Amino acid sequence: MKPSRLPLCLCSAVICIPLQAISAQTPDEEVKKQDVETLEIRGARNQANDEMNVETRKLMKVAGLDNDPLAAVFSLPGVIYAGGDDGGEPAIRGSSPNDNAFYIDDIPVNYVFHLFGDSIFNENVIRDFALHPAGFGSQYSNATGGVFDVKLRDPKNQDLAATVNLGMLKTGFMVEGGITEDQAFYFTYRRSLIHLFINEGEEDEEDPGFVIYQAPVSDDYQGKYQWLIGNNHKLTFTVAGASDSGAANIAAHAEEARADPDIIGDYEINDKFDSQSLSWQYFGNDLKIMHLTIGHSNEKERESFGAGQFINVDNDVYNARFLYQFNWIDDHQLIAGIDLDREETNYSYNAIIYFCTDHDRDCESKKGDRIQDTDKLVSNNYAAYFNDIWSLNDNWQLETGIRAEYNDYIKQRFIQPRLSLSWFATPALTLTAKAGEYSRFPDVNTVLKKIGNPALNAPTARHYSLGMNYQFADIWQTSFDVYHKDLKNLARSINDGEPNEDLRYSNDLSGDANGFEWLIRRDKRNGWYGWASVSWSQSERTDEFTNTTTEYYLDTPVIANLVVNYELNDRWDFGLKLSVRSGAKYTPIIGLRDNPDHPGHYLPVYGNLNSETLPAYRRLDLQANYKTTIFGNDAEWNFAILNVTGNRNVSGYYFAPDGNETPDNFIIDAQEGMGSFPAIGLKIHFD
Repeated sequence: MKPSRLPLCLCSAVICIPLQAISAQTPDEEVKKQDVETLEIRGARNQANDEMNVETRKLMKVAGLDNDPLAAVFSLPGVIYAGGDDGGEPAIRGSSPNDNAFYIDDIPVNYVFHLFGDSIFNENVIRDFALHPAGFGSQYSNATGGVFDVKLRDPKNQDLAATVNLGMLKTGFMVEGGITEDQAFYFTYRRSLIHLFINEGEEDEEDPGFVIYQAPVSDDYQGKYQWLIGNNHKLTFTVAGASDSGAANIAAHAEEARADPDIIGDYEINDKFDSQSLSWQYFGNDLKIMHLTIGHSNEKERESFGAGQFINVDNDVYNARFLYQFNWIDDHQLIAGIDLDREETNYSYNAIIYFCTDHDRDCESKKGDRIQDTDKLVSNNYAAYFNDIWSLNDNWQLETGIRAEYNDYIKQRFIQPRLSLSWFATPALTLTAKAGEYSRFPDVNTVLKKIGNPALNAPTARHYSLGMNYQFADIWQTSFDVYHKDLKNLARSINDGEPNEDLRYSNDLSGDANGFEWLIRRDKRNGWYGWASVSWSQSERTDEFTNTTTEYYLDTPVIANLVVNYELNDRWDFGLKLSVRSGAKYTPIIGLRDNPDHPGHYLPVYGNLNSETLPAYRRLDLQANYKTTIFGNDAEWNFAILNVTGNRNVSGYYFAPDGNETPDNFIIDAQEGMGSFPAIGLKIHFD
């Protein structure tokens, strides 16, 4: 069967018209061989999408991820943690994590990952999770890397039920049920348990002088209320939020303090995120859809350290988005939209500022004075977009899009064309070519009035990709993608003595990323399913002021992943995930120099930027899940061993002063990821 040329829906709604059959029979003795079956069709275009889709369900089963759908993305080709095993946001196809955009139910958000790298989403509320690594459509904005599009499922109109999750790393609950015949809700809350494994108030044996007095704690919540109005309208109110906090004391004899005496004292961090959105959807004939979403999010960051240094940020974002989809002429589907975004950021700080980017080999050499300021950044972004999907014939489909934007803070206008051409060569083989132009708002610290350059331009990118998808057997499918990204107007820190050094940052940095990705996937049969992937990439940055090109610090040439799952029976299923990749780049420490601000202390001297390569990365995770009942309630046990072989994967090297170092005799330590770690979890569903 050939793939459908026009997708049913490209926005958040999927049209689903269920058929309910009610049979009516007359007695056999009275109506011989004349039984009549009556089929009654009851359809509503606004049906609730209350189930997780098949592909997302498979991602949930990836071993060692605690059913975290966003963590599962690291088993896909071309994606790595920016911060190693200890967390960090994803880097995609040679781009910076700051180049990505995240959407929750069509609303852009920034707070998606906790401090330890796990996402803020409860697996019980995810309907769909999609990663667009490049060449995405005109409905997405503020991204030059990739787009993560998360759809929360609709509430189930059922008797009130509850689910409790108990695990070693986190615990939580969810309640869900119907309110009336056409109204339903759910609410879920989770809290981390990492603090139970940490002794508060005791000095770290491996790091004397470092005392945790408030163990790290994270929590998150999601809730949704939905009203299905008639057969064509859907009204949904959604809330989501998360927080992270922790505190420690760093004494003068601590390793961190000997390396940077400015941080001696208490260190505290308190981050919090809350969002609310109201969505109205209308479903008409012939795939006609209208979707209006109004949203608000607030993000607070509180960080204090050293001798009275602090950074406080209070960010409010207001969104209004309208989408209209319809079939306008033969073989054409038009999607048009308007996006209005307003961002208000109140900030205050009293801190020593370092004027550097991720392309500087030595941030210590870019150390500035202690500066304090209180101000407000207000940014309004106005955008309109159009997508036309044209089914040229049975074998070709062309999608052309354009996005027009204006941002009043950086005072820039963009007209960004985007194109996708698909050739359905055979029922089993599809080739797709994509190209597009993209932009994002600059990193905030580089455009603030007192410590940045408000005249910086937005970073931009051009994406090109050519992909193949081939179904070579009934349960086997493979895909192959070749891509190229051009990156322009990246922020470069200006060195002392260079022209316009008072501006601190310029747009004299560009880059490119090239690579290919291959994936093979097996659908479930006889209990077995999974996928394997291999990718190769090369990512570089060019300093256009000095005309030098170096490899990007996240450049990871080879990445290989293997995911295998097996359902033994109705109760037991097993999973395996193996990740192997070449080491990323790093800048080596080649010596020491005197610290000009703290006599008797030293600072590292660095070699050429990103001139060395970290050791190869290897990690194997295993998991087993067992379905059972507890006091008559459905339950599931999860047993996992993370990093089974105990590989100490290195994510970087750092200067580790012990008080006896000299410029000719010093210690360089490796920053290693976690060792082998067992985990047990339990989920119980109460009807």
